[in-house]
Amino acid sequence: MTTIGILGTGHLAEFLIRGAAGKGFGFLVAPSRRAKTLGARPDVTLAASNQQVVDGADLVLVCLPARDGLAILQTLRFHAGQSVLSAMAGTRLAPLAAAVGPAAAHCTMMPGHANAYGAGPCLLYPADPAWHAFLATLGPVHGFTDETAFVTATAFGALSGASFFLMDSLTRWFAANGMDGSDARRLIAETLIGNATVLLNETASLAEITPGIATPGGITEALVRALGAKGALDAWHPALDIVLTRVRGES
Repeated sequence: MTTIGILGTGHLAEFLIRGAAGKGFGFLVAPSRRAKTLGARPDVTLAASNQQVVDGADLVLVCLPARDGLAILQTLRFHAGQSVLSAMAGTRLAPLAAAVGPAAAHCTMMPGHANAYGAGPCLLYPADPAWHAFLATLGPVHGFTDETAFVTATAFGALSGASFFLMDSLTRWFAANGMDGSDARRLIAETLIGNATVLLNETASLAEITPGIATPGGITEALVRALGAKGALDAWHPALDIVLTRVRGES
């Protein structure tokens, strides 16, 4: 069994531990209130300190708060042969490598909650076989060789979170118009899963697919037109621009 040390035991760490359960990994976690609960799991061992986590694992996953994560890493002693994977939002490779040297540095991003069910995509930069094997237990892995492309892709973390607010809004609309809330929630989730399946499997471009979906005079065309008139679809671009500015460290 491969042992992964985890620094930072918030919700993300819990989701990743759940997603990797029974897949050949054990976890060494730093002390915290949540760590006490996680410590009841057979695949989790409690450490006495962050340094003990680092000392006890060749693979170290960093789930610390982004605002002070690098500062915490700089207080720890890493050794050659270790590999550190940062899941901290906005982390760039060069400062991470400087903080954890002589260990190797890698960056990732994932949605979190979906990974608990093995259904969320994970990003990995740069490539590494050991980390790829771990992330593959949590969902599809997208590897990057270019940091600019990786940083842009990390904006999907905010998109993932925002999608829950969209689904909540849609669920409330259906419930307000006479549908049972639980049924509405399931119907919306199944609809989005079905459409995502089309996107993953069809070779045709979206430009080729959409005309057949929004037929003239149909209800889809009416909804899309109404959303367009409100700027609801185009509003996603400037909103994501704000996220991209954040993950690039420009604000």
